[in-house]
Amino acid sequence: MFNDEDMTNSTDARDPSDGSRHLLQPWRRIAQHLCPLIGESGFCALFGRAVHVIGPEHAWLAPQQPCRAPEQLFTSLEERMARVDAERAAAANEVLLRTFTQLLSTLIGERLTQRLLESATAAVDPAQGQQKNAQEQK
Repeated sequence: MFNDEDMTNSTDARDPSDGSRHLLQPWRRIAQHLCPLIGESGFCALFGRAVHVIGPEHAWLAPQQPCRAPEQLFTSLEERMARVDAERAAAANEVLLRTFTQLLSTLIGERLTQRLLESATAAVDPAQGQQKNAQEQK
C-alpha cells in the first residue's frame, strides 16, 4: 500500500513566520502532477469530496463557494487555516491529505497514486529524484 505520510511529513521543515502557507505546499505539488491527468475541475471535485468526508470533524474547512481552480481553492484553504491555531490547522490538513490520497487511490488505483505522490515528493527533494532516476536507468 502507498505511504501517504510522504506528503504530510514533507511539510515538517518550514519557516515559522509563514503561517499556514507551508501546509499548502503538498497540495500545490499534488495539483501540479494531478491536474494534467484529471483537469482542474477534477482536482477540485476530488478535493471537495475529501472535505465532505472529513466534514463532521472539520466543518470549518468547508469552502464558502465552489472551487473553480486549484489556486482559488488554495487561497481559500489558506485563509480558513489561518483562522485557527497552528496545531488544529496542521491536524486537519493531515487528515485532509490522507483522505484525498485514499479517495484518489480508490479512483485510479494504489499503484498510480503511489507513483503520483512519489513524483510530487521528488519535486521537493531533487537529489532523491535523481537517485531514483539513476536506479531506473540501470
